[in-house]
Amino acid sequence: MYRLLCDETLQAVWDSLPDDAGQQLTAALADAVYEPYLETEPFGVDDGINRQLIRPLVTAVLAVNDKARTVRIYMIQHTPH
Repeated sequence: MYRLLCDETLQAVWDSLPDDAGQQLTAALADAVYEPYLETEPFGVDDGINRQLIRPLVTAVLAVNDKARTVRIYMIQHTPH
């Protein structure tokens, strides 16, 4: 299992999401800390570090650090229909 890292600013963005988008992000990140490469796809060049988590109502950009066993959130975007 990887440890999830999120700074205060992004935590505020996460907390401000509509309930359905926040639930999607929470569930997706819970899965991503167990299997980050199965739950995400490359973001930009496939360097194995920069990943994106895409769900119907929310997208997050992440960095996966295998050595430290961390997943850091760098961006959260609400994508309403």
